[in-house]
Amino acid sequence: MNKIELFKESNGNWITNFDILKILEQSGAHDCKILYMHTGLSFGTPNPALKKSEMLLALYEVICALKVPTLIVPTYTFSFCNGLPFDIVHSKSKMGVLNEFIRNQPTAIRSIEPLMSVALIGEDQDLATGIGHISIGENSTFDKLHYRNDVKFLFLGTRLGACFTYMHYIEAFVKSHYRYNREFTGKIITKDNEYEDTYTLFVRYKNVKPGNASFDYEDILVNKGIAKKMTCGDSFITTVDEPRAFEVYHDMICKEPDLFIDKSSIHDYDKTFIVKDMIAL
Repeated sequence: MNKIELFKESNGNWITNFDILKILEQSGAHDCKILYMHTGLSFGTPNPALKKSEMLLALYEVICALKVPTLIVPTYTFSFCNGLPFDIVHSKSKMGVLNEFIRNQPTAIRSIEPLMSVALIGEDQDLATGIGHISIGENSTFDKLHYRNDVKFLFLGTRLGACFTYMHYIEAFVKSHYRYNREFTGKIITKDNEYEDTYTLFVRYKNVKPGNASFDYEDILVNKGIAKKMTCGDSFITTVDEPRAFEVYHDMICKEPDLFIDKSSIHDYDKTFIVKDMIAL
């Protein structure tokens, strides 16, 4: 792997692929069997001398250098929620350019999941191919991760508090009262077939708004040494083990069930579902 200047941080210094790999290793991102990665890539200004494809390839090679047996990235589309068909090949991920780049790798497997699909590269293919129709519930990718050993979550250039979708799996696990299971039906298009199907998502009631406590949760994980958060350029790289992440969130939401929603929300349990270009749960 050749040294490549990828991002220029605000102080004028360059962040290279070697810098990112070193911080990833210091964070322990390599020390697991399954790595679930969220990406933001806000390390600095991208090197204008590089094509986007060159930058993404360099970042992908850094992740591959960790030699984790199974890599998973979210490629969520919320297609049925948005009234669109889900095309396993052509429906683009809404989870960032690096995730989309990884999805399109020849060795990647994408789950047939019209709401919250993932792309997987590596050994434990059941995490993408053996899932059910409840997107964050029983037999979902997150559910399987919870019962696997040696699982880590990685946040590459983004904040845990901003995008840790696994928190919603825990809300489903404890049956949070401000969400409910809603069915969505639409068309699925695979390489060989087209068919209609129905999937279930644990969505918020119409008048319930999210709060900001997810960043308090992140701070607790970091301050207690459960998550390793390291500065990288103008952003961060953070890792956390699945069991501890589950334990802390589960404890917080059981003690204060409304902690993670806006306290001014109206609890009228209105199931009216109106959404435009849904990109998050």
